[in-house]
Amino acid sequence: MGYGTRPGTLGHTIRTFWPDDTDTEIYLDSSTRPTLVEIQQKISEKWPDAWAANITFESQEINTDCLGYDLYDPSDWTNFIIIRRSNGA
Repeated sequence: MGYGTRPGTLGHTIRTFWPDDTDTEIYLDSSTRPTLVEIQQKISEKWPDAWAANITFESQEINTDCLGYDLYDPSDWTNFIIIRRSNGA
């Protein structure tokens, strides 16, 4: 989805961001609480020939709402599970 906007209060426009999957990365919103079976299914769908040795997992908090505002607001951030596939064996 990338960058976008949504209406704010008093006629302001609020900038937003949602990461896109790439050839080597899958972004899962951790608030959906995916099960291991669901994660394995996503990996198999995207990379049918992937091996466990090629897959890494990381968690990251990404600013997805109200971009550019100076004050930290935890509701403007989303926790993601990032699944990465490396090219090596």
